[in-house]
Amino acid sequence: MGQDESTLSYTQRPQSMRPTNKPKKPEALKDDTKNLIISSHSYSFPLAIPDDTLTCGWLLSECIRIIADVNPQLAQKVVALSSGKSEGLDCWLLLYERTLIPFKNNDKIIPIFAEQVSDRVSLSHFTPLKVIGKGGFSHVTAVRKKDSGQLFAIKTMSKSFVLGEGKTEQIMTEKEILIRVKHPFIVSIYWAFQSASKLHLALELCPGGELFYHLHNLGRFTEDQAKFYFSEVILGIEYLHSLRIIYRDLKPENILLDIDGHIRITDFGLSKQNIGLRGRSYSICGSPEYMAPEMLLGGEHGPSVDFYTLGALLYEMLTGLPPYYDKSRSKMQWKIINEELELPNYISKVARDILAGLLQKKPENRVGFNGIEEIKNQEFCRKINWDAFYNKKVKPPLRPHVRASNFDPEYKDMKIDDEYFADAGYSDCGFEGFEFNYNEEEEVKFQNDVSNYSSITNTTTVSLNNSKLKNVEDSREKSEVWSTEISRNEKQLSLSGVKKKSIINYK
Repeated sequence: MGQDESTLSYTQRPQSMRPTNKPKKPEALKDDTKNLIISSHSYSFPLAIPDDTLTCGWLLSECIRIIADVNPQLAQKVVALSSGKSEGLDCWLLLYERTLIPFKNNDKIIPIFAEQVSDRVSLSHFTPLKVIGKGGFSHVTAVRKKDSGQLFAIKTMSKSFVLGEGKTEQIMTEKEILIRVKHPFIVSIYWAFQSASKLHLALELCPGGELFYHLHNLGRFTEDQAKFYFSEVILGIEYLHSLRIIYRDLKPENILLDIDGHIRITDFGLSKQNIGLRGRSYSICGSPEYMAPEMLLGGEHGPSVDFYTLGALLYEMLTGLPPYYDKSRSKMQWKIINEELELPNYISKVARDILAGLLQKKPENRVGFNGIEEIKNQEFCRKINWDAFYNKKVKPPLRPHVRASNFDPEYKDMKIDDEYFADAGYSDCGFEGFEFNYNEEEEVKFQNDVSNYSSITNTTTVSLNNSKLKNVEDSREKSEVWSTEISRNEKQLSLSGVKKKSIINYK
């Protein structure tokens, strides 16, 4: 439990006691060449990969060259590649400087051909790939943009539900915050648009899935593993507080992992803007397991609620369950307000100290009440190089699978709801000012980690022939959108009977 390393067992074979006079045959030279199968329309072409350090950019140029030999006009439309296997590999293929190491012999590679789309972004611009999340009033789908081949996660919400449940302000706040924030550990938004009956947010696709998924699979994390995620989350929360935003919904389900294992904080529906260090809010919201005592009591609360949930997150990463967890919600809430914190003996003293400080009942006694530097100065955090973490120079302890899905298995066989994509037209009915389109002319900050962290050191430069160079470079410029981080979890994972979560939002 709590380890990601696996141990290898083997059987020792005794050497033969009887010598043989038969000369040993020389071992055949190992041929490391693997073949990828380029599958285009009715054609299949084998492509030899003599060296794994060749890049995805090289592979794209080779696919274009091969298709051009058969159909030059068709080759002009190639904008991306797909594995047809997993969202992880598909995201990898969009990172042109990554090597071909994850691919195996005879893997299929499918060229993606650009389709013409209208100027105004709508759902018709995207091809749905798979369901990756489902919540109380939203539906999250991994999609590919038809004109560029880039991957996104689209969060879709029913207008009738939003209006009927009085959640308009919540949805608009989430969109506004996503537009405001630009941080390496916070998910990015690219478009917001609406159809006659739905609202849509086009976000980063994160193929690493939820932190909760990985925590559930391991049971609990080691302190070093937990400290890594704790550190990246602190930097994200510190940034939000600098913008006078309190997050109010920190939990493993709302922390996503990118293709390399770095975090993205997502789902800002319960966040509150314009709350300074001593600012106050009075609404009761969040998941019961993580709600601070002052919020449960219905009193005023400020940024310190995020420090309580930060402590609850660290506690869950180290133990496998939130503090005070109980199957009875009312009993759990009573414990949060009244019961003293109990910490397992296997947790180190420095970890116990910071947990005790963060999980204080009274916000004025809580570590961080006078500023987040109080947390960063704790002994538990003393050796953390914050600049290295911010720049993603620290290697994540868990690398998400690229050849398999990192999402809840309950979505594996879930069919894409045709209703969500049938309403693909554009409409501005009912939600004035909801639309957003990121400026494609400005320098987009890539969320990829090629320049900051990569276990792959080769960065072969690809030179594509004449007209294809601009095509691919244009695709590269847009492909920061690729920086994969998957979508919003309003869903409450119940991968095991360990805990079942629900969301409360009382106004």
